[in-house]
Amino acid sequence: MSSFKERLISSFKVLLSTVLGAILILGGSDYAQAQGQMPYPILLEPNTAYKVERTSVVPSSKCYGETAQVKFTFQNPQFKNGVFEETYPIQEGWTLFFNTPETDKARIAQNLYFQDLTGCNLVPEKASLELLSGFKTKEEASLSGSEGHFVVAKDYYAFSQETGEYKLLGSLTAIGGTEFPALKGAAIGQLIIQPDSIRAPHWHLKYNETGYCYQGVGQVGIIVPGNTLPQERGNERFFSEPRVEEFFVKPGEIFHFPEASQHYLRNVGNEPFSCTLFFAEGQALSEDKLLTITLQNIVGGTPLGVLGPILVTEKDSNIVGMPPVYYTAKRVSESPAQTYTSVNQGPDVVKVVETCSGENPDYNNPGCPSLNDSTANKSRSRFSIYSTLKP
Repeated sequence: MSSFKERLISSFKVLLSTVLGAILILGGSDYAQAQGQMPYPILLEPNTAYKVERTSVVPSSKCYGETAQVKFTFQNPQFKNGVFEETYPIQEGWTLFFNTPETDKARIAQNLYFQDLTGCNLVPEKASLELLSGFKTKEEASLSGSEGHFVVAKDYYAFSQETGEYKLLGSLTAIGGTEFPALKGAAIGQLIIQPDSIRAPHWHLKYNETGYCYQGVGQVGIIVPGNTLPQERGNERFFSEPRVEEFFVKPGEIFHFPEASQHYLRNVGNEPFSCTLFFAEGQALSEDKLLTITLQNIVGGTPLGVLGPILVTEKDSNIVGMPPVYYTAKRVSESPAQTYTSVNQGPDVVKVVETCSGENPDYNNPGCPSLNDSTANKSRSRFSIYSTLKP
């Protein structure tokens, strides 16, 4: 009986300690400070960037010469055991930037906490992250209210003038020096090619391109002149002959295009062909632009008298018994400069319409931003929502 009473009293002590501890934490910051306890945890907003600035303090301050200790507690099912908890030391003169995770909208401001363990009056203030981790999707940015702090994907559609229908060809998402100054001349992009679609032939001056594919099956082609492609074997440094190489790429595989080499990608499967692209920094023409040139950029401005003999085209033929000649120099020169193209592109030119991802394409108002976007020239922040790159 005595043993039972001892266990009962012990359990009551534990319960009482727990209740009193909760009261000390939740009762209020003034009371907690007066009792020498840790300051009351501060509630944070989800998917929001904060900074904790550790400025210089006067010698009389209790934090003078000390390293402040701050603690984050993020409760979310996405973390192991449902919680992420970490303590960070902040030395005097340093500033800590961090971004809170996404959370269930029904539990906003109920499961994200910040706490200054050393009582140095450190308070998180809303700020912006200027490294890659600061870029979010449009939906995430809208939730956190950080206007302009994201990059919009650009979608490309084939437009039939006969039927008025649009067919999605693919999309590009890219960031470079304009959106992320730390990249300077380098760039990172995401390429998605829909079935029966082609990333039009093009090349990049002074840039190597490497791609990692994670979905679908594609065929990649590269065309390089002689004495430009390095080789590992033999006595010669470069392959002497011109080379045309084509190979299939599946998820988990990598491809590489040397600088200034013509290359193209096409979807030969039944699902989207998706890759992440990396552009190595070279001698950039400017620090924030990646110069991409397509074949259509070139032929569109070439005189017909020069273009015809090069492409071995002829004038339209009306001779009886002779088939009509569709690919004349005039038709080739009039075809639009296309980032994407459809496998159905033929004598009747299929127009390609660019639009911001998530918006409906408009043949009369294309682009991202569109031609009639009144907000396109209004600076929202140093991070533009529109990527200027065309990888």
